[in-house]
Amino acid sequence: MKFREIVLVSIALTILSSYSIGQVKDQTKYRRSNLTMVLVEDNDLGKSKDMVINAYNSNPFPDKYNQHIIQDKKFSTDLIKLSISDYKNAGFYNDTLKTPLDFIKAAKRPFNPITKLNAEGTLGVVEPSKPELINMYIDKYIKEKKVAKQVAATWFNRKPNGDMDWELLKERAMYSATADEEKSGTKQNLVDRLIKDVDIIGNSYVVFNKMEFYANEPVARLIRDAAKIEANKQLAGKPAFLLEKALSGIDKVYETTKEGYTVKCNTYLYQLDWNEQIAKTVNNLFFNNNNLADRAKIWDTTNIFNLKFVGKTTVFSIVTFKLGEKRTEEQIITLQVKRTMDNALAKLQKEYVQFRPVSPIASVNPLTAKIGLKEGLEPGQKFELLKIELDEFNIPKYKNFGSVTVDKKAPIWDNRQGAEPQLDAQGNPIPVVPFTTFKGGKKAEAEINFIRLVK
Repeated sequence: MKFREIVLVSIALTILSSYSIGQVKDQTKYRRSNLTMVLVEDNDLGKSKDMVINAYNSNPFPDKYNQHIIQDKKFSTDLIKLSISDYKNAGFYNDTLKTPLDFIKAAKRPFNPITKLNAEGTLGVVEPSKPELINMYIDKYIKEKKVAKQVAATWFNRKPNGDMDWELLKERAMYSATADEEKSGTKQNLVDRLIKDVDIIGNSYVVFNKMEFYANEPVARLIRDAAKIEANKQLAGKPAFLLEKALSGIDKVYETTKEGYTVKCNTYLYQLDWNEQIAKTVNNLFFNNNNLADRAKIWDTTNIFNLKFVGKTTVFSIVTFKLGEKRTEEQIITLQVKRTMDNALAKLQKEYVQFRPVSPIASVNPLTAKIGLKEGLEPGQKFELLKIELDEFNIPKYKNFGSVTVDKKAPIWDNRQGAEPQLDAQGNPIPVVPFTTFKGGKKAEAEINFIRLVK
């Protein structure tokens, strides 16, 4: 075993030993964001649609978020009918292309088709691109299925008869009376506190995942054929064995890349619109109203709940065979879907500040946290250190008190699903530490402090 590998194994065993003492008692007991996930179905899932859906449903829920389950975990675009009004609300069909300059400007949007409105082709309209069209389907689905209201209902344990309670809110709020409050006996009213604490419900997100599957073989074949044509050109007139060797190498590359799929995933992020005024309205309409039948009727007709669009990201992932390895199509797709979901969430977290989760510090000296490649960690990446302090209403808030960076000299925990084991020079598995090491954070405390990505 090389010296570097000995050092890495030594570090791993030392950290594992200290971690086993139990630095973090319960890593789910902290103020986290809340997440609902929905799969968008259409024909792009191809003939393996059932395997894709099964893989999606079996994928573990992201452990840095609280899960909120609504009525549908998936929906099909085939069941959504878009009207002219939907197109106009999305910014399409409002302007007609009338002049050559209009058509020239429209042509600069290569992913947006143009529909001609007359035989001469002098009038036209710009159509949405495919991702924009999916966005429109999602918006229509959110409206028709009252998704925002479904998410809100999960917060109040709402029953069909109109009964609701604050129990989940109280559990997630993690309030505790201050010493002065205990001494004076003047604890702040819990309901008022929950109304002002808009971050509990306000950090609720719905993520829609739209995947497209592409078989690797056609692309691999095109690359192989093009490479062979180029090799024949470059090696014309050279000894025959050189061409044979080059062609053999090209065929080997083809064999290792032809199996499996490449997946493109467009991910759409929405956030529940929540503020103190909405919280007061909910309290007045439902919790200050003792008539269950009246509450149920008001709930069915209210339109105070909405989702706001935050943004969209796109990721690509690929799974292929290794030489000599035999995976079934279902195994390839399952691994592909799970990796794609990890990549999609990691990119959303990098792109949108409000969606970035906090992670508990697992241990100190060195500082570690249970995040890794699944969350998109890179060497030298910067994270802020967070502690919880009470504001003027005794509401817990995260406060920055420093920063740490991913240790460039220590291995990043490969917590991706289907991750290959790391081997030493003799082919023996190197012990895996279930966390990543960071540089800095001398004032940080395990169990008490947290880290969050800084872009």
